[in-house]
Formats: sequence, structure tokens, C-alpha cells
Amino acid sequence: MRSLFRNGNLAIVLIVVVALILPALLSSGYQLRMVSIIWVFALLAMGFNLLYGITGQISMAQQAFFAIGAYGFAMLQAKLGWSPFVALPVAVVIVACVAAVIGLPLLRLRTHYLAMATLAFSLMMVGLTNRWVDFTGGSAGIQIRTITVGDWSMSRAELYYTLVIVAAIGLVIHNFIISGHLGRAMQAVRDDETGAESLGVNVTAVKLRVFVLAAVYAAVGGIGYGLISRQVNPSFGEFPVIVSLLTIAVVGGLGTRFGPVIGAIVVVLAPQALARFGEFETLIYGLCLGVFLIFLPNGLSGVMERLGARMLRPSSAPGRRSVTKNIVEGGAR
Repeated sequence: MRSLFRNGNLAIVLIVVVALILPALLSSGYQLRMVSIIWVFALLAMGFNLLYGITGQISMAQQAFFAIGAYGFAMLQAKLGWSPFVALPVAVVIVACVAAVIGLPLLRLRTHYLAMATLAFSLMMVGLTNRWVDFTGGSAGIQIRTITVGDWSMSRAELYYTLVIVAAIGLVIHNFIISGHLGRAMQAVRDDETGAESLGVNVTAVKLRVFVLAAVYAAVGGIGYGLISRQVNPSFGEFPVIVSLLTIAVVGGLGTRFGPVIGAIVVVLAPQALARFGEFETLIYGLCLGVFLIFLPNGLSGVMERLGARMLRPSSAPGRRSVTKNIVEGGAR
């Protein structure tokens, strides 16, 4: 049981079980939509956590890949008439190729230079989707049809369960990478790139792999969000998406195993809870973020991991401790 908890497997099982039971407790389609969005942002945050939290590469292009994935999925169906089951993997591959192409030159940059370069790429994508009306639909965007097979059409509840399963698979891969050899190489790159190179780590290859993997996570999340909204528009790639992503990192815990899921839950549901405060909603939200930054730098996931480690830490037997104490006292005498 202890090894299961340490590896995160038991926690993942518990998260999935609760997520699968949750729709039975909801009373409206709006609530189902909100909890579906949680898993979309959890996927987006997992990629960002691997890229920035574990590897230390601050990228502001995640929302661009989020939008490209959704646009690719929509346009392959609308323009070419492809099946959604073909359009989905092809859209993800397109995003991976775009990430590899722009990652090769951009990942030579570091710190805020990389952040600004990737932000410029995101702004270019937003401008393109807004102005290339004939191709992207402009500000109106493109409609995304519900996934259908014959007479069967995917319902909102079935889409929710699909997103839960996909997010669970993403979380297993996320935790496996962190625990494995690649995860240790990523942490070495984050701590000291020169030192990592001296130890035989191919820094360029590690950064590019994680950059592409983070883009794939973002693409899958974007496709999921498009299916929930049943459309894709330029707002998918705009700045509020990266703000939400950074907020998830702060609240959930940057570089932690379950921070993306915990942070996504809080960030998606908190505005709904704070809406009753009216015009003070933004003020209270900002104050809460300040509290997290000052007093909980590792986020909620960091707190939970420390509590779990204390609970699982083996304690010395009282009898054995007293025997040791008697021996020491006897020797002192």
C-alpha cells in the first residue's frame, strides 16, 4: 500500500473513481460542463508542469498549441470531411510537428527570452486566426460537430467520461516521466544545464522532447475543449488561457505530481464560488493568489504530499526507544 501511494498509483485510482461517480451527484448540464472543463485544463497544466515545473523552460506558447489542436481537429472535419477518429490523431501530430519546428530555434533561448519568444508566437497565432477569415472563420470561428458513429451520437456525459479517461492516462504518463530517467534528466537541465551536459545529458534533445510533449498535452486539451464548446475560435489562443495556466501552477503546485489536477479543480470552480461577492470577486481572487504565493509556494499538492509523507513515515517503537535511552544513560553513569 505504501509503495502504491508513493508512486501515485493509488491516488490516481482514487481520483478516477471520484471523477466517474461525480456526474451522478450533479443536477444540471452547466455543472457537467464545468467539471468537464476541469479535465481539459488539467491536461493543459500537465504539459506545462513537465516543461516549466520539472525542466525549467518557461514557455508562453501552450495556449497557441491548445488553439492549433482544436483548429486542426475542426478544420480537418469541416474542410476535408474527415472522420473525427482520424482528424483527432492527425491534429495532434500536426501540433507535435509545429512544436518541433519552432522548438529547435526557440529553445536555444533561456529564461525570459524564451518566454517572450514563445509569447510572440502565440500572438502571431491569435492574429492569424482573427484575420484569415476564409480559412479560420475569423472571430466567429468554426463549428465542431458532435462525434457520431452511425445512429449513435456522443452525449455530454459520455464526453465527460472520455475526458476523465484521457486525463487519467495523461496523469499516469506525467507521473511515470517524473519518476523515470527522463524525469531526472529534466530536473538536471532545470537546475544547471552546463552541469547536466558534463554528466552526459543531451540538453537540447531533452528540452525539445519535453517541449513537443507539452504541446501534445495542450493539443489534446484543446480538442477536448472544442468538443465541450462545440466550436473553436481565437479566444482559445488568447492571453487569459496562459493566465489560467499560471494560476493552476501556483495553486496546485509547480513541479508536483498532482498539482495540475488540484490546481485545475480550484481554478475552474473558484470563480463560481466567488461570484456571490459581486464586484469584490476579483479582489478576493487576487488576495487568495497572494496568500498562495507567500505562504504556500509549493501549492496545495505540495502540502498534501508532505502530509502523506508524514503519515507513511515509520515511527520508532516505544519499547526500542526506551531501551536505547537506558543504555545511553547507563553509559553516562
